[in-house]
Parts: sequence; structure tokens; C-alpha cells
Amino acid sequence: MEDFLNTAARLATHSTSAISDALDELGIAGALAGVRAMREGLGRVCGRALPVRFVRKANDPAAYRFGGGVGKPLERVLKTMKAGDFVVMDLDGAVNASAWGGLASRLAQRRGVRGTVLWGTCRDLEEIRAVGYPVWAVGVCPRRSRNEFAFGSINEEISVCGVTIQPGDFMVADESGVVRVPHARAEELLALTDRIERQEALLDQQVRDDAVSTWDQV
Repeated sequence: MEDFLNTAARLATHSTSAISDALDELGIAGALAGVRAMREGLGRVCGRALPVRFVRKANDPAAYRFGGGVGKPLERVLKTMKAGDFVVMDLDGAVNASAWGGLASRLAQRRGVRGTVLWGTCRDLEEIRAVGYPVWAVGVCPRRSRNEFAFGSINEEISVCGVTIQPGDFMVADESGVVRVPHARAEELLALTDRIERQEALLDQQVRDDAVSTWDQV
């Protein structure tokens, strides 16, 4: 666990853009295209992937619960998540109902969960922003999800935005987006990211000095 926390802290010092560049150099699909930060100024977070999949299933009696609160499929997620987790929910890109909102964000924050990314929408955006919990999503929809989704899986491999996410992978997110770093490739990726950022720093200084002679600085 200590090794994971140390690696997560090191990853969090790098922007998602720099990490994505390193992932591309390694031929690893890692950037989650189509999701965006739900508020400005949220900083950068890194955590342990907790993959979740809900399946489309309208009017499922097993998912029904009166009124507001959280649906039964989401309740299973809230009971499982723990400190250091980064919840990644595959909702099949649905935009007609939201599986995550204010109550879930408050509970996740109290549990020490690092953040949530939704391949779908969230709701209660004002409340999420007020408590300061980090959420990335396709968009926002006020409609509850319990009549549109049933529980699929948790802590099993999922595919989101064309990116395979396994339990325990590193998730790094900032205002530019979200990237997944395979646990087994983290050290290799960190070394390459350091090299890329040194190159960027050199080029940035040359731009400031109006002295760019080549873009092939290594």
C-alpha cells in the first residue's frame, strides 16, 4: 500500500497531458476522451481504480427505490469504495439519467475517495461543487438513474472510452481530463514522463527567448 501511495503521489506531480504523451510513446491507450471536469480549480488527483459497470435496463424492480437518495445499484458501489480509490463508472455513455450526485459525492469525500469519473452524466452539480468533490463526466442530467440501469459489476475489468481499466490501475485527473496508467507500467511511464517534461521545459524557455532552432529537443 505504501508503494502505491508513493507512486500515486509521484504521478500526481505530472499533468495529464504529459502523462498522455508518455502513454502514446509507449503505445498504451490511456486518455479517456469525452469526459471533462465538472468544476474549475479542482487541482490534480491520483488514485486506485475502482471499476464499476452498470447495464441499461429500464424499470428494473430490483433497482427501484422511492424518491431521491441513491439507487440500489449505486448503493453497492458506496458500500465498497474506500480511501485512496478513484471510482470509474461505465454507464455506456448514457446522457438521459445520472448515476452519481451530491449524496454520493459527500459520502465518497468522507471515505477518502480521490474522485469519480463517469462515462455518463452526473447530477446535483451545485452540491458537488459546493462540497469540493472531484467529478469528471460526459455532462449533466438531473434525472435519477434507478429506472434506467441495473448493477453490472464492480472491481472487474471495464472498457471506458476505448480504454481498458483494471482494478488497481492508477487514475490521474485534472482539468485537462483523465488518464489511466497500468499498474505494471507505472515506473516506466514515470521515467518517460520526466524526460518529456524536461524537453518541454527546454522548448518553453526557447519560445520565451524567441530562440527556437528545432522542435526535436531530446
